[in-house]
Amino acid sequence: MTVPATNTANLLRQVSAHDFDGDESARLATIREAQRLINRLQHPTERSWELAFENWAILGTLQTFVDLGIFERWLRLCRLLAAKDFIEEVAEEQYKLTPFSLALGDRGSLQAGWIQCGHDHFKYGGLDHFSRFLQETSYRDPVDGGNTVYRFGCPENLDLWARCSLTPELQTSFSEMMECWTRYKTHWADYFDTNVLLSCEIDHSAPILVDVGGNRGHDISLFRARHHAAIPAGSLVLQDRPEALALAEVDQDKIRIMPHDVLTPQPVRNARAYMFHAVFHDWSDDKSLVILKHTAAAMKPGYSRLLIADVVLPPTGASAFQAAMDVSMMGLLSAKERTQGMWEELLSGAGFKILKIWKDPKQYESVIEAELGTPEQKDE
Repeated sequence: MTVPATNTANLLRQVSAHDFDGDESARLATIREAQRLINRLQHPTERSWELAFENWAILGTLQTFVDLGIFERWLRLCRLLAAKDFIEEVAEEQYKLTPFSLALGDRGSLQAGWIQCGHDHFKYGGLDHFSRFLQETSYRDPVDGGNTVYRFGCPENLDLWARCSLTPELQTSFSEMMECWTRYKTHWADYFDTNVLLSCEIDHSAPILVDVGGNRGHDISLFRARHHAAIPAGSLVLQDRPEALALAEVDQDKIRIMPHDVLTPQPVRNARAYMFHAVFHDWSDDKSLVILKHTAAAMKPGYSRLLIADVVLPPTGASAFQAAMDVSMMGLLSAKERTQGMWEELLSGAGFKILKIWKDPKQYESVIEAELGTPEQKDE
């Protein structure tokens, strides 16, 4: 290496997200290369330490700061957070906030929901519970939603949905994390042409869009805002478990709130589109087929569309996000992310044909646009 190490450190210190001026592709590519640089520089012992010990200490420290609502106390914890750049050390026993720590203190940003959700839920799908669960199940691929790493690890021996149903605080942290993540991701309507849904003769006797498992209503609210003038009152439907819908804040003049269990028949018939955002990766193939067949039975052939916004794993070169989501779904729900071939097989089994897969420029998710197949295709 011809550049002195000190000069390299100074150069790296000058780079920030502002340098990319909204070029998300370049920013994300730089993050990936920076992470690879760290991996090359780290000794194996350093990387093992970070994975097995440091990350959990950081999560516990952040959780304490969130619980207290402050970032100015507990000096011993401040040292750890400063060492990981969550706060900045400016002098002995003096620290100042960073954009990240400011976001944690801003309840409107929902960033603290990530930390709370990690404390409430994610730890039960990983750490030592993951390896011990696989040992006890002879390392079989988890596919039973009633027998999960999460249930194995949590003190109540309940699955994720049951715990959220019984304890409102657990539902709140999960819903806040999901909304925060949805806000960050490229909105599906930014890379899927929503005009497709309104470009035909609309059947006004049925809704235009049903957001199935739509949580607090972020997706359907943005769709409403984009097409406000073209959407009659009551033509949008938000469905989810009652515990999730209790946290929804939507325009109820335009959006109907409807409790619905996705494993039961779909009560809204002949809608123009049925939308599932990050839903099917919560379910095994057999349960997903149940959901899809209920949806197919409610659809109007030649008119209704199925929209699935979810991860589509590439055949090679999956991103760290996509791969980590796949393992996380395995631990939390005995579920998985799917490749395009897996999606095609799943949808075909429920009588659907894929029309197009719309790609997210951030490479997190895609929108799979599908419709009911012909009778001949359903029989194949």
